[in-house]
Amino acid sequence: MNRIIIIGGGAAGIAAAISAAQTNPAAHITILEGLDRVGKKILATGNGRCNLTNEYITPEHYHSQQPERLRELLTQMCTTRTLDFFQSLGLYCTSEDMGRIYPYCKQASMVLDILLLALKRYHIHVVCSCKVIDISISKKAFILKAENGQEYRGDTVILTAGGRAAPKQGTSGTSYPLAVKMGHRYARLYPCLVPLQCKSSVLKGLKGIRVTCQSILYHGKQKLTEELGEIQLTEYGLSGIPALQFSCWLDIPAKETDYTISLDLFPDWSYDDLRSLIQQRIRAYPEETLDNFLLGLINKKILYGVFKTLCIEPLSRTTSSLSKREIDHLVSTLKGWKFPVTGTLSWDHAQVTGGGIFLDEIDDTFASRKQKGLYLAGEMLDAAGDCGGYNLHWAWCSGMAAGKAAAEFVAPH
Repeated sequence: MNRIIIIGGGAAGIAAAISAAQTNPAAHITILEGLDRVGKKILATGNGRCNLTNEYITPEHYHSQQPERLRELLTQMCTTRTLDFFQSLGLYCTSEDMGRIYPYCKQASMVLDILLLALKRYHIHVVCSCKVIDISISKKAFILKAENGQEYRGDTVILTAGGRAAPKQGTSGTSYPLAVKMGHRYARLYPCLVPLQCKSSVLKGLKGIRVTCQSILYHGKQKLTEELGEIQLTEYGLSGIPALQFSCWLDIPAKETDYTISLDLFPDWSYDDLRSLIQQRIRAYPEETLDNFLLGLINKKILYGVFKTLCIEPLSRTTSSLSKREIDHLVSTLKGWKFPVTGTLSWDHAQVTGGGIFLDEIDDTFASRKQKGLYLAGEMLDAAGDCGGYNLHWAWCSGMAAGKAAAEFVAPH
């Protein structure tokens, strides 16, 4: 009664294995990973630098169908828990802007090397290219069947096989049927931290342009959230960190509801101040053509896109030809350029999974409330974090909690 099997060798699975070994050195721990190596997704985090965690771990940086339950779980997930875990393994970290914490060496590969060394030190058995397709229970033991026909038995199982985001890195959502078979339910899955698709006739001509602005996401007339940062305009819609953050709010499919993004291209200026400046330029240069009169203030292509949106043409018109109504519309658009959201890019472009196993179906140790001896952690749970290390932090901490509890579960009493 000492066999712990972990399904999934990502961040949560590796943290669970190490934590279990530290808690119960006598436990026989096995990681079953569907890819040809463990920790592959870790290498892609933080642009190859691995944004491990964040100084500001608060519920406001996470998204879940059960926010109160999420808040309860986060109370045991302070930043120092992740930092202490890695320092115990020999990895030291440093913080940067917005509280983002990286390994001191700034190498995601070093993080994985440290974790792999720990797996070796603790004699944790790793089986790669082993995709688990079925789970059952017989005589108080879990029986796991792999796609290659191999069978594994464990006294307890930790399910950390990830969500659906970035399937090329091994997370294709195959873990959810296993959880369902054990009695669990899950909230609708949707791609998070993914670029947005928008409906606009001007975007194609603005491909590749970046603009720092205040972005606001609306659901109908309700303001959901806002972000100040750099938006990248693409032929299909909007990218950049603010757009990626907004995708985490689309728990209702965009095609079934009304989401709109408003871009304030002059966030440091009030509406009245911007209008006064435009009127001043019109008075100073009444014969200037429209394509030149805001030079020095805004990217010309963006200005052309705004004029096209407002049907203010041709650009050879003089500024003095602008009517009061056209000026009002121009200022309103510069302070709130609206783009209807039609959806997101595919799972291939997503960094994390929204939705997942309902959080009220696990206890504070991440043990299943549906099946004794089963634990769940990581991305497959209904907790999607913002950019900035929040998702990896959730993976480490939930994995550590599940690993510790599983190790205590199988320990001799």
